[in-house]
Amino acid sequence: MEVARAAAAKEASNAYNRNSGVRYSANCPGIVELTFVNRKLYIALTGAIVNISVTGCLFSNKTTPWSTIDLGKAGDSAFDLIDEDCHIYIPWANIHRKGKVRRVGAYIIGVEFAKPVTEDLAKYIARLEPNSALHFRPRDARKYNRILPLGHK
Repeated sequence: MEVARAAAAKEASNAYNRNSGVRYSANCPGIVELTFVNRKLYIALTGAIVNISVTGCLFSNKTTPWSTIDLGKAGDSAFDLIDEDCHIYIPWANIHRKGKVRRVGAYIIGVEFAKPVTEDLAKYIARLEPNSALHFRPRDARKYNRILPLGHK
């Protein structure tokens, strides 16, 4: 009974996230921190926010560890390996948000914000574009795009 209730709640949440209203195209750098389920490991992925709405965003990264592995043969999916809770950081807007991972693909991660952002903030983030004055390079690149023990966080 508890499993059915959890599945219904998750489906309702997914439907809400998909029908959240206007999604704005974006090309803004971002960092998503993911923790692996039942493991003491995490990964901080650098990439780009490719679209954003008041309830969530799509994050793209071409170097996810699972992009080159056929997880179907291993018996696991990337979604089964990653904890639902995540943290997202948008450096150009200095935004930190907790969220829930709703979709995981080889290169895309769908994040639902725990607390919605305002529509003005979503529009602002969508307008941020890389140029000669705006670029993002992590201070310590060794901490990103690698699976690390939680103690290194």
